Amino acid sequence: MKKWVVGLVALSLVAAGFVGYRRWRAPSGIQVLETAVVEKAPIREVLVATGMIKSRVGALIKVGSRATGTIEEMRVRVGDTVKKGDLIARIDDREIQKALIIDKAAVEAARNTLKEVENTYPQKIREAEARFRLADINLKREKELLREDYTTRGAVDRAQSEWDAAQAVLRRLRQEWETQRAVASAKLQEAEARLKQDEIRLSYTRIYAPIDGIVTEVSGQQGETIVTGLQTANLVVVMDPSMLEMQIYVDETDIGRVRLGQNVEYSVDTYPDRIFSGSIADIYPQPVIRENIVYYLAIVKIAPQDAEFLRPEMTTYCRIVLTEKAEVVSVPNSAVKFEAGKQMVYVVPEKGKPPQKVPVTVGIRGENRTEILSGVSEGQVVAVKMVMPQGRP
Repeated sequence: MKKWVVGLVALSLVAAGFVGYRRWRAPSGIQVLETAVVEKAPIREVLVATGMIKSRVGALIKVGSRATGTIEEMRVRVGDTVKKGDLIARIDDREIQKALIIDKAAVEAARNTLKEVENTYPQKIREAEARFRLADINLKREKELLREDYTTRGAVDRAQSEWDAAQAVLRRLRQEWETQRAVASAKLQEAEARLKQDEIRLSYTRIYAPIDGIVTEVSGQQGETIVTGLQTANLVVVMDPSMLEMQIYVDETDIGRVRLGQNVEYSVDTYPDRIFSGSIADIYPQPVIRENIVYYLAIVKIAPQDAEFLRPEMTTYCRIVLTEKAEVVSVPNSAVKFEAGKQMVYVVPEKGKPPQKVPVTVGIRGENRTEILSGVSEGQVVAVKMVMPQGRP
């Protein structure tokens, strides 16, 4: 028991001696390790956020088929480059080709019928007009002869009957011509419309690239049969790699500081030494919730020369330039201290004198430097790194 008490007392004396040694060796004042000069420099206030590369609307097109049949030829594979109008695939078109032969024959028959009507009825009408003129001359002559008592009333009545009949035939032929011409024209238009419809159906059996781009997906192969119904059967997906945009996830607490037109610098993991740039083109009003955090999407259009290096779904590390000033009085960020609710800097006077604590009014805080509005002036030396006296909070 006595040994245990003696050991405890010895340990206490050693601890007290160590504390005394620390206090004896501790500096009596502030030790300045690194200084900086208050000077004018450009400052940028930036907002750091994470983004993602996406394809723009219209850059990714699913190419499908409205024709039912067997894929006779598939000309592309994933990764192939295509130009707008290039033939991608061809579907069996034998049935439609037979229908086109019938349609063309029907059009030719309808055209011949209309031509016959156009040629026949005018000739018939001219003959009827000649008979009517003859009947009209005969009727007038019989009426003149009747006034001179050189003919009978019966002869005049026969001439009048012939005139009426000739007039009726002429009127009937003219009406028939209009009717038959309208019917023949309608049948020709119907046949041409049916031919045009089948030509459109034939075009569905040829699948062409809608845009310049790269084939990113092929879902149909040669020999497969596709059946179209309520939904179009998708065959390939073509993407224009130059039409990219970046979606920046801005926290709800920072979205109020983001404005259209602000410059953005960003990088990706695959090119860590390359800095891409753009500007805020749009801010979507609909929020995005990820891991119970509310974000708003700020959109940056990617220039075609930058799109050559980027791919959809790449993660980006962004710096949105909120404020930028050319030449302002500033100090390094680490020179500004926050003490007792105020912002301070420690001004280092002449050699041998202790640094003086000076309250300052600051402006924007940039990536490396802080703007000083008042408190210190250009040319003064301030402490950046220092050791405070022992025991000071």
